[in-house]
Amino acid sequence: MKSDADTIRNFLIGLLEHFSRIDSSPSGPVDDLTGNSISVSSSPDQTISTSTASKNTYDSAAVESSSTFSQPPSTEIPPISEFGELPSVQDHFQTVLKRRLQLEISQNPPRFPWESNVTDYPVELAESSAQPWMLQLRSLPLPTALPDDILAGLLNRCQELIAESLQPGVQLIKAVENLFPDQPQAMDQIAGLVLANATVRSTATRDVAALKAAFPEGYAGANPQQQVTLTMLAAKEILNTLTLTLTPGTPTQHREWLTAEGNVAMTVHYQAAPTEQISLSVNVPCPSQITMPTLGQTVTQTRPGILNLTLPELADGTYPVEICFSDTNTAPLTFALRWSHEA
Repeated sequence: MKSDADTIRNFLIGLLEHFSRIDSSPSGPVDDLTGNSISVSSSPDQTISTSTASKNTYDSAAVESSSTFSQPPSTEIPPISEFGELPSVQDHFQTVLKRRLQLEISQNPPRFPWESNVTDYPVELAESSAQPWMLQLRSLPLPTALPDDILAGLLNRCQELIAESLQPGVQLIKAVENLFPDQPQAMDQIAGLVLANATVRSTATRDVAALKAAFPEGYAGANPQQQVTLTMLAAKEILNTLTLTLTPGTPTQHREWLTAEGNVAMTVHYQAAPTEQISLSVNVPCPSQITMPTLGQTVTQTRPGILNLTLPELADGTYPVEICFSDTNTAPLTFALRWSHEA
C-alpha cells in the first residue's frame, strides 16, 4: 500500500490536472462557433459578411473543437479507496493542524481585552509578599532544615496555642500532633525530653557537623521518632520567641523576628511608679501596624520606625499583639504578652 504522503501527493496532482483541463474550455457555448455568419455592425445601414471559405474554416474548427471537448480527460480523479485509510489521514491532519496552531500561538500569544501587549504574570506570589515571616523559621537552630510547608504549619499552629493557657508539654504535643497522628506515645516521651533540655544540651556540646551527619538525607530521610523530635524542637523555639512573659520580677522582655523586609524588634517594659503601666515598642522595617485586639488598640505607621503602645492597669492574663506589614496581604505575626502580678 502506498504511504499516506505519496497517496496525498498523487491525489493532489490528479486534481490539478483535471481542473486545468476543465479551465481551458471556452466560457461560451460551442454552438456559437458553428453559425453561418459572423457580422459586425459598424452602423445601422452596414453589415460585413464573411466569405464562404471563412465559413468552411469555422465549420471545420467547430467540428474539431466539439470532438475535442467530448472526449474525457486522460487523467481521472483517483478513487477515495486509494487515498488511504480515513482514520490515519485524520490523525495526520490533526497533527499538522495542532503544530500550526502551536506555532501561531507562540508567535502571537493571545491577550486579554484590556492588554495592549503581552504580559508575563507570576505563577505564584513573591516570597516576600506571600510569607514574609518564613526567614526566621529557616534560621532556627536545628540539626537539619525542615521543609517550608511544615515550618509554615508549625507557625500557624503555635500562634493559635500561645493564646491558650496550656502546660508547656501539652503545647508541644498539640503543636505537632496533626503531623504525626500515629505517634501518640512517642510524642509524650519526646516532649518530656525536649522540655528537660536533654536534646538542647546535647546540641550545645556536640560538634555541629556531627549532628548534621546524623541526618544525611535531611528531614525526609529521618525516621518518625527523629521527625517528631525535630518538629518539637522547632515548635519550642517558635513558642518561646512568640511569648513574652512579664512580671514585677521580670519587668522587661525583648524579642526579634527576621523577615523578608528586615528585622522586627519588640520590647515590653513594666513600670511600677509613678503609675503602673506596661509600655510596648516595636521597631519595624517597613510601613506597618500593631494591634491588640482584646484591648481595641491599633497603631499604624507609614514608614519604617518605632510604634509605641502604653497599656495602663492590665489585669493578669494573656494579650495577643499582632504585627502586620501594610504592603502585604498576609496574615499578621502574632505575639503573646503574658502579664502576672506575681513575681
